[in-house]
Amino acid sequence: MADAAAPGRRRAPRWLVALLLVAPALAFLAAFYVAPLGRMVAESLHPWKGDGGDERAVSTEQYAKVAKGGRTARAFERTVRLAGLATLATFVVSYPIALLLLGAQRRLRTALLLVVFISLASSLLVRNYGWLVTLSDTGPLNRLLIGLGLVNAPLRMVYSEGAIVLALVHYAMPFMILPVYASLLRIPASFSEAAQSLGAGPFRALAGIVLPLSMPGIFGGTLLAFAICMSAFVTPLMLGSPSTAMISQVAAEEFLVQLNFPFGSAVIVSLTLATFAIVAAYTLLVRKVFRAQV
Repeated sequence: MADAAAPGRRRAPRWLVALLLVAPALAFLAAFYVAPLGRMVAESLHPWKGDGGDERAVSTEQYAKVAKGGRTARAFERTVRLAGLATLATFVVSYPIALLLLGAQRRLRTALLLVVFISLASSLLVRNYGWLVTLSDTGPLNRLLIGLGLVNAPLRMVYSEGAIVLALVHYAMPFMILPVYASLLRIPASFSEAAQSLGAGPFRALAGIVLPLSMPGIFGGTLLAFAICMSAFVTPLMLGSPSTAMISQVAAEEFLVQLNFPFGSAVIVSLTLATFAIVAAYTLLVRKVFRAQV
């Protein structure tokens, strides 16, 4: 009756409704991400006044320094390597936990999810201090190893690449577990049961059925974990050393110590572009291999 009483009423186009729904998020991204990044891009295209250059000139001098700088290049290589290793380790640790969540009873599943959310909500500083104490020369892990007779002297575990990777894995695990678990929930249990009824063992059914069908969750989780690890700053600062500095630390030093804003901006822009390039290449690879799933 209402439609008949108002024949001239028209619904808004779907694209307009979608645009209005995402408008707040777009405005937030534009104000707090696109605008600062654009400012950094503009800053990186000018010489540094400490070099005696004209600040009004426009050049790619800072990007040439990023490419040629030995410490910067080593930091880039170390950042990509540690981020990739941490992402792989996060997947290896998180996927079995997601499978456990899928098959667990309700109380155990609730407890495990509670632990995951507590880890997600806890302070990064608190977690890093926890690893700093655990991995120290007089920490519980070294005392345990000495008590078991596995080592005669404390192992040097802090201020190393291994400590950084371990803390990054701990930080990124919730971002891997939750997407993978959500993806596993959408897979009917009958698929795995049918495979096993046809003679496939549990591991073969997992590798041939469950793993490929859970690829959307794996894809999303690995992207989140890799992006988090690539941009890590506090974790390598607390658990690493100058010899294990990641690229975010190099940029922070240029901004806060050297006051070289053009070069620091060039480092940040290069890091952003490198991350986007790796993510794009990974996306194309995954879509080519798992075209039906992702």
